[in-house]
Amino acid sequence: MPRRATRVDDVPNRDLLDDIAFGLYRATVFKAAIELEIFTRIAEGHRTVPALARIGGTSEHGTRILLDALCFIGLLTRDRVEYKLSPTAEAFLVKGKPSYFGDATLGNFAWDARGQLSKTVRTAKPFLPAASSDAFEPIWAGLAASNLVDWQKQIEEVNTLWDKVGVAADAKPLRVLDVGCGSGVLTFVLAKRIANARITALDRAMVLPYAKQLAEAMSVTAQVTLVAGDALNLEVKPESFDLVLFGNITQYLSPEQIVGTFRKAYEALAQNGRVVITAPIADEDHKGPSEVPMAGIETLLFSSDGDIYTFIEYRGMLEAAGFSEVTSHKDDWGLVSARRIEKTQKAEKT
Repeated sequence: MPRRATRVDDVPNRDLLDDIAFGLYRATVFKAAIELEIFTRIAEGHRTVPALARIGGTSEHGTRILLDALCFIGLLTRDRVEYKLSPTAEAFLVKGKPSYFGDATLGNFAWDARGQLSKTVRTAKPFLPAASSDAFEPIWAGLAASNLVDWQKQIEEVNTLWDKVGVAADAKPLRVLDVGCGSGVLTFVLAKRIANARITALDRAMVLPYAKQLAEAMSVTAQVTLVAGDALNLEVKPESFDLVLFGNITQYLSPEQIVGTFRKAYEALAQNGRVVITAPIADEDHKGPSEVPMAGIETLLFSSDGDIYTFIEYRGMLEAAGFSEVTSHKDDWGLVSARRIEKTQKAEKT
């Protein structure tokens, strides 16, 4: 569900500041629980304050206060003296589960990075350039892992995305390259709706096992080939695909890197092939849409040269790479498509 911008009140509103500060408390409670492996310990059967304090080497007083706070924020429930995991905690916060998402949300890496925001604003130097750093790979893997639990909820939204772009079944196979595939849910849904679609899912090695598991869960393994790689080092045969997808990676790249990557995509596409970009795309006034302005914070922290680009900027970069028919599709996040059309084809159309 898209997050909306906070409404600006006509009069001073202290509650707004309290809500912001309270959000920090919630995040702090969550981070402490991740560090102390509270959810994992409860899953192992340590459900009381004394048991959790003993196994974790913590004080009973502090443990009780933390557990009650976790109940308040919806991650635990309490039945007399025993604490139990909420469905969300059970699915995403127990270490050892394929869908474990704790470290990717507020582990030390993410927490430390966000604490450096003021420094990053002053210097414009990122905490870590995500697009080129191996250190960020576990974060991408954690995001991919989280989709193993709730991919069914995403099917309708992803189908709507492909409806907007206008991708439909055809007599000939649809050859798709998914660059930075993550869990692969975007193109695996396409494989479900188009039986002769063939997906090449490309991402870093640590991410691909989760894409493999999701392909199995969605029964599309026969249509999917997994390839280790990244957007900055694409190696593809000319005219070997009909569609290339870039999913939420271009915001971490510089305009020069994007144009270079788009040129490789152009070469990889057959005639009339299409490139599709899903990414946070800013309105021309940078006020939205939806939560896109907040995505700029992640870009600032984790990219040396990236930005939240506007549609006009994407159109310029796509046209510089040779693409035509650049189209913005109405979306709360950002969705752009373009087509490879040779000059001879353009001349025939005119």
